[in-house]
Amino acid sequence: MYKRVLSIVLTIALVITLAACTTSAPATEESKDPTQQPKDATQQEPIKVRVGLPELVNAKFAEGEDYTNNLWTKLFKERHNVEVVVDWITTEYDTKLNLAIASGELPDMFTVNIVQLNQLMEAGMLEDLTDVYKQYASPSLLDMIEPNQDIVDTAMKDGKLYAIPRLHYGDETSTSFLWARKDWLEANGIKEVKTIADYEKMMEAFKTNNGAAFGTMLDKTLTQFFEMASAFHAYPKIWVDGPDGTIVYGATLPETKNALAKWAEWYKNGYINKDFATMDSSAMLRDAYNGKVGTYAQQNWAGWQVGQDMVKNAGDGTYFVSMNLPSVDGNKVLYPREFSNAVYNVVRKGYEHPEVLVQLINTYIDVLDDAIGNGTMTLEEVLPFNTNDMHHITGPFKVEFAHYQDIKDVSSSVITGNENLGSGNAVLFYNEILKWKNEGDLVGLGRYLQMGHETASLVLGNAHVDNGQINKTKVWGARPQVMLDYGTTLDDLLLEGYTKIIMGQEDISYYDTLIEAWRRAGGDEVTAAVNEMYGK
Repeated sequence: MYKRVLSIVLTIALVITLAACTTSAPATEESKDPTQQPKDATQQEPIKVRVGLPELVNAKFAEGEDYTNNLWTKLFKERHNVEVVVDWITTEYDTKLNLAIASGELPDMFTVNIVQLNQLMEAGMLEDLTDVYKQYASPSLLDMIEPNQDIVDTAMKDGKLYAIPRLHYGDETSTSFLWARKDWLEANGIKEVKTIADYEKMMEAFKTNNGAAFGTMLDKTLTQFFEMASAFHAYPKIWVDGPDGTIVYGATLPETKNALAKWAEWYKNGYINKDFATMDSSAMLRDAYNGKVGTYAQQNWAGWQVGQDMVKNAGDGTYFVSMNLPSVDGNKVLYPREFSNAVYNVVRKGYEHPEVLVQLINTYIDVLDDAIGNGTMTLEEVLPFNTNDMHHITGPFKVEFAHYQDIKDVSSSVITGNENLGSGNAVLFYNEILKWKNEGDLVGLGRYLQMGHETASLVLGNAHVDNGQINKTKVWGARPQVMLDYGTTLDDLLLEGYTKIIMGQEDISYYDTLIEAWRRAGGDEVTAAVNEMYGK
């Protein structure tokens, strides 16, 4: 039986088509407020729901509590008379879940990735959530889901909804920035860099005037190269429209070659640590802590990465602040956006209370986003639900919050002094920032660098969204099986070749040889499968 079910699941997964996932979301006119406790909940038999969970190493439970018995499970019982029972918990979640899928012994509710979702939908092993979503989704959940129709489509088959997408933090969190030491910027009178030429002048100024050994940071993953690639209008990590209208991998286009040529030049000129190819992120950051380098390209959270430790090591004003990426030619930079809905919340076929999934997600949103604003909970009451990773332990009963409006509310409140906070998350963020601004508490520095001043990273990220600077990958959602089969093999080939070019072991002309090798190694096969899947 075990093998037979596995065979069915895997076989059907091979014929997944995008068309199955492109119908519209269900209408929502019949939605009700499900956060309210049933009138006679205390007199009803509890509804038991079995879940499988990933273990979170940083979760800190109160004394005597665990994944089955904690502040969230108590709240679910109180509001909905639902008892959450943990079937299994593991740090190897995907492996455990794949075994459960193969055996057919699934928990009642659990999370899946998009590959598992498509397997389960095709195999008929998931409960249809269309009606319970219509009936029970709260206004707040609807507000989060409806702007993300392109993600909801990936959770649908034949017009039916089979999962609640966990969503993502929003497009504003996807862009990259140039981060630079605040005190060195001020010492050199630099407020922004508009072009790559401006950036090179800044790196030179830091070396000449501030004793930097290098111009920019880079580690063996080439993350910083990839984060800055869009400054050269290059997109080596996403699929884009090619010159002939087909979908091509951005790594194969001339703009990526141009970006590599510049980084090779920087390496040759001593702007990059000669040992970067053997350095991990921690080793790379030690150069920053030791005052050897004052710039790098990174995402919105870099202030957390180098904030507290910089101040502890080098004193006030040494932390890094964010700036817009420069542009190689002065034209507007578009920022790559990969498909980012990694998780879907689902119910196994045959579970008699699928509405529980939507109800508990409603409650999750209510506590973390609505309760303070509505005055139903105080900040002190909400904090335990949102600290020590407690907001991550709920398994399938959570969604991610897009913080676009929170960022606007928090930044304007901090900058103008006129407090205007519309959600519980905004209140939490605002209070964290005040801890830094008013008390110098380093706990609030990371949040300050994201939302607490005019050029804070997420404030700039909001502007990127407003200005239409998001470039979404053309492979949005389902991926062809052949791409999954190759795994990271093709990208590993490119990474090795890029590293050789930057280090000067190969001339920039080697890029053409590298791309040809990538095509022969499977790149052409994957490209053809992508174009077939997306009708090109």
